[in-house]
Amino acid sequence: MYFFTVVTYKRRPFLTGDVARAILKEAFTEVLSERPFSMPACCLLPDHLHCIWRMPDGDCDYSTRWALIKRRFSQAYLSVDGPVPGQSASRRKKRELGIWQRRFWEHRIRDERDYANHVHYIHYNPVKHGWVQRVEEWPYSTVHRFRQRGAYDAFDWSPFRGAEAMEGMTWME
Repeated sequence: MYFFTVVTYKRRPFLTGDVARAILKEAFTEVLSERPFSMPACCLLPDHLHCIWRMPDGDCDYSTRWALIKRRFSQAYLSVDGPVPGQSASRRKKRELGIWQRRFWEHRIRDERDYANHVHYIHYNPVKHGWVQRVEEWPYSTVHRFRQRGAYDAFDWSPFRGAEAMEGMTWME
């Protein structure tokens, strides 16, 4: 299992718009049908997303999957929204579309505790960034699925509120 953070170019805040969400969902659906994986936790924010992927046995090619998702999303989104203004010469030369940052951040989940910490981090992220006061208020998160299964009954989010607590932390509805 792997934890990922994928960020928009220059942190443009458009991912939670209706059009972007629909296109992103379609990109994920297409890639999942070609190169399966499961996504037990995810949170989509305006300028980035966090998720955990469980890869099939013997397959750790998440880079190709992300490249396909990002490419399919970018092409479809640009056909609707038009070209991105302020594209750098370097990015034009490399034929980058100005939707996503070049790379993504990944972390291999080490054990059950690491998994739990990352799931909680993902679900708390909208609160951390000030989008909502409580995790339940953010609509673009798998926290709702977890809550339906009773995973967060009487859960204490207070350890996640301080910046120092986040330092050690190793949506598509």
